[in-house]
Amino acid sequence: MAWIIALLLFGWLMIFPIFAGIVVANDDLKFVRGSLNVGSLGENILHGWSKTGSFRPLENIVASFCDARTMSCWILIPVQFCGFAVVALGIVALMRRVLPECRFAAPLVLIWVSLSPSTMTSLWQMDTCSQTWVAALGLWCAVLSWDAFVAGQRASPDRAGMWRSLLLLFAVTVIAMNIKETFFGWSAAIGSCCILAVIVRWRRDVRAALRGAFVLVPIAVVPMIYLALRYKFGSIGSASVASETEDGRYQVVLEDNILSNAVKSLFAMFCDGPLHQLMNQSAMIVVRMLPVTSVIASCVLLLAACALCILQRRAQRTKSLRWVLLAAMVCMASICVTLPMGDISDLYAFGPNIGSGLLLVIAAVVLWNPVDANDRAITRSIAACATAILCVVGVYGVASRSYHFSMTWQYATEINNRVLAHQASLPIGTVADEPARIFVPRSCYTGHAYGQVVVGPVQSMGIESITDWVNSLDPRRQIQFVEFYPIGFRAGVDLEIDCAKFPVRENW
Repeated sequence: MAWIIALLLFGWLMIFPIFAGIVVANDDLKFVRGSLNVGSLGENILHGWSKTGSFRPLENIVASFCDARTMSCWILIPVQFCGFAVVALGIVALMRRVLPECRFAAPLVLIWVSLSPSTMTSLWQMDTCSQTWVAALGLWCAVLSWDAFVAGQRASPDRAGMWRSLLLLFAVTVIAMNIKETFFGWSAAIGSCCILAVIVRWRRDVRAALRGAFVLVPIAVVPMIYLALRYKFGSIGSASVASETEDGRYQVVLEDNILSNAVKSLFAMFCDGPLHQLMNQSAMIVVRMLPVTSVIASCVLLLAACALCILQRRAQRTKSLRWVLLAAMVCMASICVTLPMGDISDLYAFGPNIGSGLLLVIAAVVLWNPVDANDRAITRSIAACATAILCVVGVYGVASRSYHFSMTWQYATEINNRVLAHQASLPIGTVADEPARIFVPRSCYTGHAYGQVVVGPVQSMGIESITDWVNSLDPRRQIQFVEFYPIGFRAGVDLEIDCAKFPVRENW
């Protein structure tokens, strides 16, 4: 039953965007029509390496298959499908190693990940396919590191298995480093865990500890060499990176933002539901508080399980939980690389939410099967109520995000069609001296903005950054976007986009 539910959620996450008319919108546009699209695919990748701090060749490759005119991007679905499938297989592989006696733990963790708001933010955008694949490859780096370390610790070391895992780990690490910078969080978390394991093992068996230390070469040393190459021959630390974003959101800042980002990250990891409505003052207070309710349910589940483990600390079963806790901490600690950023969104919790899922699932399992049968009534009640809250709120969150994403794609498609159709209708030479003006009234700027989930019509198409691309599409028919009121409107030349006629985005 758990696997059926997990597969249904998996199918919805992959199939819904197709029927909802997914298009390149908002942040996606920078790879298709914006500043990161400077020429051919090779030129775009080279530009990312040498001119920006965001080296995302996978996103450049995906963008090269997108239709810049219609903004359709069919390849995104199979890329995200494969990435999320690799995540699911990684969860199964990890649970077989840290909790082999619980067969239904893997689908339960996958259900939690599927209900997480950060998962939908990652899977339903073009410029976040790298986040999906970083989570997938980072998780498999953890699994391969485990295999290589364990193979070297046996009384009769499995040298062939150890070297096979190390070679696979090296290959996966090299690929993941060139997917997105957030992978270095996984590298730091796994490397720190390996260093701790080597230190602990050193006291018992020096040779076994040295064999285990080989894991640090592909997971820690190679990434450090890569960063040195980026610093020497790439754009890390250059002036071009500092000016890439005016608001400094992606710049490293070592101030109170670290604490605020840590709180946001933990909240995003342990909540589900309509997180995008939390700060929306137009939404009902009940809807806004649903993510908070899910966090409270998660805390109650974890605290109750911790209290029960303390009471039964002498039980043999509680000792086996240390590997689950270790795996969970590694996944959650992978978010460390984003904490110094100026500001982060719930997107970066995709990957770390595997760790929170491990903790919540094992907490529910512990409460459902206490050692003392006399505690069963109260512990099962706590587990059932908390799990029911998380499931109900999570399903509502999936429905809400599905609706809001579909509205974003609808707005982007409609505005794009109107702009390109109007440009094509302009007579050649009529506006040779003065471009045709496209007025964008206040109705297009309405709505609470939160990433790509809840944005106004104008932000969905990103008119601030696509003017150059639209004009290069037809140099003989130049246009200019003008905000707000149509002063001096010229019939047959200018266009007013009346967003008041668009379907109203509901706050539910």
